[in-house]
Amino acid sequence: MRLLTIGSGLRGAKIAEIMHKKGVKVNRVPLFKCFAVLNNEEHLRDISIGDNRKYYIHGMKGDVSGFVNQITSLYEIFEGSLVLTSLEDDFGYITSLELCKKLRKVTEDVVISLALVPQLDTSSIGEIKRRIRSLREVSDVLILFEGEVGVERKILELMNLVALAGEIDLKKRVAGEVVVDTSDVFNALKSDGFAIAGIAERKIPFNIKNFLFRRNSELKAIRTKRMLELTEEALQNVSINGDVEDAKSALLLFAGKPDELTMEGLFSSIAMIENLNRDIVVRYGDYPIPGSRKVSAVLIFSGIRKFRFA
Repeated sequence: MRLLTIGSGLRGAKIAEIMHKKGVKVNRVPLFKCFAVLNNEEHLRDISIGDNRKYYIHGMKGDVSGFVNQITSLYEIFEGSLVLTSLEDDFGYITSLELCKKLRKVTEDVVISLALVPQLDTSSIGEIKRRIRSLREVSDVLILFEGEVGVERKILELMNLVALAGEIDLKKRVAGEVVVDTSDVFNALKSDGFAIAGIAERKIPFNIKNFLFRRNSELKAIRTKRMLELTEEALQNVSINGDVEDAKSALLLFAGKPDELTMEGLFSSIAMIENLNRDIVVRYGDYPIPGSRKVSAVLIFSGIRKFRFA
């Protein structure tokens, strides 16, 4: 899944920067085409993205039409847009609204907003809720994360796995047991309300005998149990404290060495999610990474309307 990725405001630009540096590539092609929009010259200098991918806007609310026209005229393939911002950054928030409106008008692709929610005092809650509603209205999908220190790394790891959905590495020539494509991802996320996400990973213990004789590292039951534990961990460590029991849909993705993934583990994990809400629609799949020494799980709930502030 190739995403036009735009960081709006300083924290949004910082996320775009790390995705530019560490984002996944398939067949040597980056899946995130990263840009930054800022109104501070010093911030522009601090963001390590090529000069032709940084855009300056004067004042609090500038015209983004020139920027959007410039990037949409590039000879690059995008399957959707990802706008990154923080809800406590006035410029980032206001500009992200304008970017989403313009992108939906100019392109026919899905527009995803990913917003950081700050730690709040009581007087700020109403304004942040208003901003969430406004951003959701101009986006096809809104994903929320708590704006804690180090969240950029978590977003990178999660979005890297989501972007791999449906991709095929021509060198490895390996496809997943259950292939989920870009349309499946978008359909899973495009529910009313907003989305929250969790990720978990485990390292696979190295065993020299298994390596030499090319055996599975552990019993099938143990590998299945690991997948269930990863699903539970992702569920317990979602990006913001939302009411997942009321979610309309969910997306479950596993990634790792093919021999470490089991169909029993996948379907048992789906059952765990369905037990939270019998009406939830779960889309699922796996992405094989031959030679990987870890297994990862991504779980995204969408259609959520309530969350609790810390």
